[in-house]
Amino acid sequence: MKKHTILVGAVSFLLGAALFGGGTAYAAGIFAERNASPVYIDGQLVTLEAYTIEGHNYVKLRDIGQAVGINVYWNGAVQIDTHAPYTGEAPKKAETAPASTGKEMIDTPAAGDTDFSATANQAVFSGVYSREAYNAVYTVLTALRAGDETATATIHIDNQEDRWKLEQALAGLFNGYTLSLRGVENGVYEVYVVKPDREIANQYTADFVRELNALPTGREKVIAVNNYLCDKVIYDPNKYAGLNDIASASSPVYGNCASFATAMNELCAKAGVPCIKVHGEHHYWNCVFCDGVWSYTDVSLNDQAAARNKLLFSPTSRKQIADIDGVRFLQELLIPGSTK
Repeated sequence: MKKHTILVGAVSFLLGAALFGGGTAYAAGIFAERNASPVYIDGQLVTLEAYTIEGHNYVKLRDIGQAVGINVYWNGAVQIDTHAPYTGEAPKKAETAPASTGKEMIDTPAAGDTDFSATANQAVFSGVYSREAYNAVYTVLTALRAGDETATATIHIDNQEDRWKLEQALAGLFNGYTLSLRGVENGVYEVYVVKPDREIANQYTADFVRELNALPTGREKVIAVNNYLCDKVIYDPNKYAGLNDIASASSPVYGNCASFATAMNELCAKAGVPCIKVHGEHHYWNCVFCDGVWSYTDVSLNDQAAARNKLLFSPTSRKQIADIDGVRFLQELLIPGSTK
């Protein structure tokens, strides 16, 4: 194998699997920001997608593999074959199941007694956001609402890009729990529940949540959460604060847009208000369902405005959403038929 010298600007990149095949950083509510540091391989400038997460810089292993000409692929775990040219795919002999077609993924609901997708807006189903995926995620969400944290459901996904796309979208449902994906076998993934530690947040927000649930309308609850977070967090693009930090602090803490948006998701969920975390243009904000419609709220922006209502219940988003198809898919999961 030929040795290569890799130089990344003035910083050292951690070449880990975090951004190879999973959205674990997003699923955990951690903010990832694109990093534009130059990357040199054998003295030649190359273009690699990179992110900064909690002060560390990451690039995808598969991008490194492609750049230096070795194969990197996912087959239940990250595999690196230094003796094979890059394809991004497992060797044919390792395949245990035939690849599904795009039409099959869109048109085939997951096995079960009920086709939940039948009540949703059929226009949201395309690509990885299929009826099969909808039924699998809806099944796990329904079980979670009934108190079952162990429920799982399987779906078929053709490639890692689609797996990453769906996993990143599911992180938008973060509400004290989130849903993620794990590989079962080649092309088969399991939707499962991730339960972060929220004992501290639950303890410190108990009184506020009781006050929230006493409010008569969803709009009043969203306004109350918006004001609560503006009181508890000072916007700082370089800091991240989770709900445990925000709720337990005796004085305001510093947090970036992801801090506000993730905390908004959790508190709205506790108040029974459907809420989605959305992202785009290196920014995070929320989409909430009140008075029968979805609207956009940007708490980090409101925190910087004197009246705290710079973007509150807006019918349109001020920033371009990175994955509008994923947002529509989540909206239909939470409120079937709401995007028609």
